[in-house]
Amino acid sequence: MSVQTPPSGRRVTELWTFVAVDPLARPLSERLARLGPVTPNRLTALALTLGIASAVCFLVGQTRLGGALFVLRFFVDCLDGRVARLQDTCSVRGAFFDLGADVVGVTAAYAGLGWYLVDAGHLGPAWVAALLGALGLYNWELSHRKKLASDAGLGTGGAAHRWTPGRSPLRRWLAFCDRHGVSAVPWAVESEIATLGLAPLLLPVSWLGGALVAALAFYVVADALNARRIWRIATLLDHREAPQ
Repeated sequence: MSVQTPPSGRRVTELWTFVAVDPLARPLSERLARLGPVTPNRLTALALTLGIASAVCFLVGQTRLGGALFVLRFFVDCLDGRVARLQDTCSVRGAFFDLGADVVGVTAAYAGLGWYLVDAGHLGPAWVAALLGALGLYNWELSHRKKLASDAGLGTGGAAHRWTPGRSPLRRWLAFCDRHGVSAVPWAVESEIATLGLAPLLLPVSWLGGALVAALAFYVVADALNARRIWRIATLLDHREAPQ
């Protein structure tokens, strides 16, 4: 039985990063890389500290401050990898620390905001439990998908991000994203920034429960898509290893 090879996912820049972060992060990282005390791991530690501080602010009801700190956390998180490449100090341990800081910072922020909204009567605890469960599943699936895809020689195992050019506004947008290596579709980063950064900064507290429910809906869809991709890659690997 023939098995169709899934498309090879390529690394792309998140839409929020390309639009809102890169214009400032590029020149700033070049300056920071020339400063002796600045190291990638110290920037990662700062991003983790900001993530935890954001969670604490959410927990005590300082939602606007928490949102501002979360946006700042993401900005600092984008600097550590750039500085590591400029300083030629990329390492497996640094990548592990960066991933762990991301998972802890984002999860803590969701938990802190969810706890506050439950305590304030704006959201039921089952919604928060479901969100944290879907988030945990997303992180596991993403890691497992990338490992299987690497074993199969399929890049990241994500979407191929290859689009057919055309003259319509949508096709032009897709072609622009393809040329610049940018994701044309908002995904996890944009969901996190919208829910934990922009919504607390701009929306009334009574609306934030809806933002968390929307985040849950995103992770449910993302989990389903990742499960499908994992299944296809695993099927391909099983087919390759099966005796002919």
